[in-house]
Amino acid sequence: MARRKTATKGDIREQAILNTARELLGSVPVGQITIDMLAAGAGISRSGFYFYFDSKTAVLEALLDDVAEEMGAAARRWLDGSGDDPDALREALAVSARLWREHGPLLRQALLAEDPEFAEFREHVVRGYLNQVAARIARDRSEGDALPGPAPERLAQALVRMKFAVFAADPSDEAVDTLCAVVRRSLYG
Repeated sequence: MARRKTATKGDIREQAILNTARELLGSVPVGQITIDMLAAGAGISRSGFYFYFDSKTAVLEALLDDVAEEMGAAARRWLDGSGDDPDALREALAVSARLWREHGPLLRQALLAEDPEFAEFREHVVRGYLNQVAARIARDRSEGDALPGPAPERLAQALVRMKFAVFAADPSDEAVDTLCAVVRRSLYG
């Protein structure tokens, strides 16, 4: 007979640390969050914390990796496509907006505050995303689907930074529609 997989005590404690971090990020700047705060919020000792994570940065990276993975999966259809595809673009932007609503404090600090705690995340994840957007722009231009303009890397950087700034301030459906229109007009006229 197959046994049901249930969360272990360790899984529950690890999740409690992550949940505490999410909660704290809503009201405490990342630089002021301590391991003691994370451990206390999870109901474990400071030494117990180190059984699950080796640093505060590791906790923050775990949170960001989950968000980045979901954003990347949602954007895949648009990034891998070609030509003007408003449905794929809107779908990707809508997921990003939802994630900004759910994880805004974390994303603001990781992507906009230039906090050194997130330097590696920004370099790895954001750089990878920028490269994918630039490749999409270059591909559409080479196929004659997109307008000529600034270098794909520069345009990708402007569009992605704009997306971060807009969603940091207003991750609404109206913002999704606005960004969709701006991206489409920038690329396809």
